[in-house]
Amino acid sequence: MMILVLILQSMLYNYSHSNVVQVKAIAIGNFLGNGIRVASLPELGAGGSWSTCANGCHEEPPEDVAHVQFRSRIAFKLVWVPNENFDRFALVGDDGAELARGSPTGGLPALRQRQMNYQLVQGSKYASAVDKIAAYE
Repeated sequence: MMILVLILQSMLYNYSHSNVVQVKAIAIGNFLGNGIRVASLPELGAGGSWSTCANGCHEEPPEDVAHVQFRSRIAFKLVWVPNENFDRFALVGDDGAELARGSPTGGLPALRQRQMNYQLVQGSKYASAVDKIAAYE
């Protein structure tokens, strides 16, 4: 099962076209170039910006699509705080440092999805910030 997590990244143009290296659970030859160009914000620079899956982000160094396929750092990763209701989140940078936190209003993703989001990063640098938030709640 592939779990999608909100990650915004800026990638190097030369690596934005297809999965030519093996990223676990991602198809080889996954051609993304035109879609990335159309959906990217040109003011962020050459190469484009994109949201990708986070499989392998718990490894050190991270072995997810952003780092392996696109050879880029992430701008931020949204990670749900592992409290009783998983009803708060933090945005963390590529180094795992907290950039911002929040408590959304309105409809939330299903509780199971929020739990799986945390499980995907559990034990990694990306979980450190939300683990600290949960410890002080």
